[in-house]
Formats: sequence, structure tokens, C-alpha cells
Amino acid sequence: MTLKELEKALLNSYEKELCYETVRENWTEENKTLGMCAITSLIVNDYFKGEIAKIKVDGISHYFNIINDSIVDLTASQFNKKIDYKDYKIINREAMLTDDTNNRYKKLKEKVTKKIK
Repeated sequence: MTLKELEKALLNSYEKELCYETVRENWTEENKTLGMCAITSLIVNDYFKGEIAKIKVDGISHYFNIINDSIVDLTASQFNKKIDYKDYKIINREAMLTDDTNNRYKKLKEKVTKKIK
């Protein structure tokens, strides 16, 4: 599987109920990646390893991946601006898995797995 294939499966799996709760009311079909960064970065990490990183964008936590020293951010489109990645911090995967994030991650992973088989 390629990163492009995973990205397509993710985009076809996103839905409002998977969006991070604090921004869920702003989620739309036109902005499917909104509130999906943590669970998306976990799934990208499942398939492509690397590391998960975190930065603040307009005061909001944003997660993405570092794979082979390259930034891979499949949810950058949720922001209407260019993201400055220079101050990112590497995050421990286990520390991200709050109950809410873990539940949303498992639901998204199940949906994505069905789409890529």
C-alpha cells in the first residue's frame, strides 16, 4: 500500500462522529480532515512507522507524522493557512491514547481496514 492509497481510504472513512469533540460542530463534508489529526497520525504510524509529532496551530494542538525525516501531514488541509512545522515535538503514541482518542482511532482504523482490503 502507498501513502496515497491510505490517504484515499482515510478520506473515504472520515465522518462527523469521528471528529474531535471540541470542533465536531464545525465538521463538514467539504472539510473532512477537521478534527481528525490525532487519529489519522496514529493510523499513518500503524502502516508507515516513523514518529508522531505535535505542534500548535493558532493555539490548537495538531498532530502529524515524520517518516524518513519528511513531514507527512494528511490533515493539513483542515487549516486555511500554511503550517509552520519548525517547533514540533515528537509525541509518545501511548500518551495520545486518551479514552476519546482511542475510541475514535479504533473506529476509523476499522473503516480504513475495510476500504484497503
